Amino acid sequence: MGENGYSQLCAYARKWLPGEPLTEDTLATANLLERDYWKNFEAAVINGIGKAWKK
Repeated sequence: MGENGYSQLCAYARKWLPGEPLTEDTLATANLLERDYWKNFEAAVINGIGKAWKK
């Protein structure tokens, strides 16, 4: 699935917007939500590591 971008977008849409039809808007929204999720996750991990090193 990693090589096929459309399949990956469809998987994101099913993950973030279950029950919504697969349209360009839905795929774009799901992609945005997935990228934001991982960006926030990365920031949380970095902050956690920073707090662990302060102690």
